[in-house]
Amino acid sequence: MTSCLAEFTVGSTEMLSFVGLMDQGLLLGQALKWLPTWLTPLWLIGVGLGIGALVSAAVFGLLALLSYVPGIGTLADSPKRGITASLVMGGLIAIALCAVYIPRSTQYGEALFLPLFCIGVVLGFGVIYGAWHRTRVEWLQILSEGIVPYLLSIAGAFVLIAAIATPMLTDPMSFIEAVPQVNLVGDGTVRRVVEIDGNSVDTEVDLAPFVAANIDYNLRSAAELTIESDRTIFIADAADAANFLRPPTRVNADEKIEFRSENGESPPVPGDPTLLHIQNRELDKATVAFTFKYVPLVPQASSIVLLAILFFLTTTAIMVFRQAAPRVWALALSTAKNEMAQPLYLLLLTIGLVGVLLFAIYPFNTLGDDIRLLKDSGVTLIMILCMVQAVWSAGTSVSDEIEGRTALTVLSKPVSRRSFILGKYAGIMLSVLVLFLIIASVLLVVISYKPIYDARETSRGDTTWQESHEEVMTTVPVLGLYFMETMAIGAVAVALATRLPLLANFITCFVIYVIGNLTSPLVASTEGNNELVGFVGKLIAVVVPNLNIFNVQSAVDAGNQIPVLYLAGAFNYLVCFTVAVWMLAMLLFDDRDLA
Repeated sequence: MTSCLAEFTVGSTEMLSFVGLMDQGLLLGQALKWLPTWLTPLWLIGVGLGIGALVSAAVFGLLALLSYVPGIGTLADSPKRGITASLVMGGLIAIALCAVYIPRSTQYGEALFLPLFCIGVVLGFGVIYGAWHRTRVEWLQILSEGIVPYLLSIAGAFVLIAAIATPMLTDPMSFIEAVPQVNLVGDGTVRRVVEIDGNSVDTEVDLAPFVAANIDYNLRSAAELTIESDRTIFIADAADAANFLRPPTRVNADEKIEFRSENGESPPVPGDPTLLHIQNRELDKATVAFTFKYVPLVPQASSIVLLAILFFLTTTAIMVFRQAAPRVWALALSTAKNEMAQPLYLLLLTIGLVGVLLFAIYPFNTLGDDIRLLKDSGVTLIMILCMVQAVWSAGTSVSDEIEGRTALTVLSKPVSRRSFILGKYAGIMLSVLVLFLIIASVLLVVISYKPIYDARETSRGDTTWQESHEEVMTTVPVLGLYFMETMAIGAVAVALATRLPLLANFITCFVIYVIGNLTSPLVASTEGNNELVGFVGKLIAVVVPNLNIFNVQSAVDAGNQIPVLYLAGAFNYLVCFTVAVWMLAMLLFDDRDLA
């Protein structure tokens, strides 16, 4: 009996072990099934940031070599000469950018002028100061001070995720191969015109020859194709009817044939451009125009290019700020370090990270629309935390230093009041930027996983990585707009901190934030009322900033992509508003008695 019991126990143990291994195998199989879907959008972000780092290293390495050329490496030794040369260079780059991109916008293209001008100026300063001999020597110091290590750590984390995820992806090289196909200058439209001689009078119409078109195209990456001809023609895939693989396509005179790959239609031209032949059955010469609109074979590869450009511009802006305005940078660096070492900063960072992670698993019970609320709640939480940090930093860094006579000590050095205000604002926003990017990075990781989580919770079918990528990339512009709003409130907080204590500053900024987000509805509601009500509404709209321009909650709820022109318009408003607030801050601070 004991022997039978022992055998039964051993058999049960083996059976349980086998079942456990089966369960582990099932769990591993499920994980390997959804892990690529989750990690692919993050892989694209990591690759984009990695390429941006490589491009930055290559460009600044080339500029460092130029610093050895006599006359170039010492151009920025004189601040006046360096700034003048940078403005000239930046102006030329800005003109080139505007000439390329503004004509492409069919409507409101002028909104791109200020953003392109700012990019051109940053690149102009980057060329001159990047080729400065001091920059060549100080690059290690630039990369190791202030917020730069934090920004590089965030980028490095995504690059590490990309390195880990690469073996899990089906065909990662397809993304890399699609990168050169991303159109940065044009919209991908290529026009090819072919002239075919007319049919001779002694040849029957049906026996007119098929002539090789001799044009080059890539039908695989062509999303759209339009064929136009001023004569009736036939398009075939061979010169001899006996070798036709399919019937020729007829194009009547002044008729337009359109083809879109997304519709699953058969293309009117052969895939091999050497097989394209055209027959002209009329006596007159035919002019045939082929208009191809190319897109990358993997459209999501465009996010790699955009993130690489963003990384390069950010690196260039930080280098330019440090080298071209060393006094303001030193003050900003000191302010950013001091604010990031405060307990409140770590508390807000913890609240943001915990809140974003909780939003990921919290059931919003919206019948399949939880991801919309996740995005809305996440970006709003990040914005509020960053605004609290900005207002608090303005009170402790500006107001307290003025009241505590610390500002007098700073201004006793060769630092003007203008540089003091600019340095404080820049330092506060640099510390807020780090807080914003850390929490936003975690939010993007969570958003990439949320479609998979919802599908598993509701027992829906498997999601695709394209769905996760779309949710992630539609969130990035929203984060940019909310950071612009944070910058606007931060500018107001710094200006008020020159006169108001911390508590009064908090209350005033809160009131401005509430009214600013109601400005547009308030003005709209005064239409048709009496003149006094309309005047009061318009007066509030003039005095209080229109923060509603940065609020795109409706677009988030609808899952729509924010247009580039809208981002440009919001940036234009931010620049104009920030300059106006800075002028107000100087008026308030110029006659402030610091003694």
